[in-house]
Amino acid sequence: MTEAQRPATVRRGKGAFDLGTLLFASIAVGIAVTSILSGVGTSGWAVMAACTFAYSGTGEVAYASVIAAGGAMTPALAAAMLVSSRFGLLALSMTGRWKAPLWERIAIAHLASEVAVAAAIEAEPRGERAARRAFFELVLCNTAGWIIGSGIGLALGDIVGNTATIGLDVVFPASFVGAVVNSLRRKDSTVAVLAGAAAALVLTPVLPPGLPVLLAAATSLPAMAAPSATWRKPFAS
Repeated sequence: MTEAQRPATVRRGKGAFDLGTLLFASIAVGIAVTSILSGVGTSGWAVMAACTFAYSGTGEVAYASVIAAGGAMTPALAAAMLVSSRFGLLALSMTGRWKAPLWERIAIAHLASEVAVAAAIEAEPRGERAARRAFFELVLCNTAGWIIGSGIGLALGDIVGNTATIGLDVVFPASFVGAVVNSLRRKDSTVAVLAGAAAALVLTPVLPPGLPVLLAAATSLPAMAAPSATWRKPFAS
């Protein structure tokens, strides 16, 4: 059965339950990240500006982690921009997937996220209209949830109290470990992970907080020379 012959129900965008779940998850993450930012002394206007204009939860938590460790503003902002740089690549991957006016291209570049880009690419075989709809459905849910959650996080700041009490302090470490474990499946990213970890361990005792992480990121450049194949070889047929 070809894509054109599939039932209309298959060609529609995400269902209300899926989008509602994504919205709820985005609100929950927004609350958690805002509580972490508030815990390191970030003002309310800065939190709302970050969730509206930066749109990077990992960037916000990277900033908070450096500040919480006693680091200065410059390395904290650099760490936030470093982990957020992937959004530039995501935005570039959307270039030319459908005809869009300038304002829409700006919106795509600003709001591109992993889930929205993946949904657009998955829907692209069904046509430009399907890809656009899939992208903006997820973008709207993510963005609305993120801003709403950040606002709720600010409102509940005094109620949440110490983020360590309810486990919010492990949000960034847990997500980081998840990314590292997934990276160990490929040879090139394994080299980057091991070299970066070694550099961070060596530099942390002698450099101010924030700088070891930034310098450890430079180890990803020589890792590009490693083969990109996975460790596990496919079974012989």
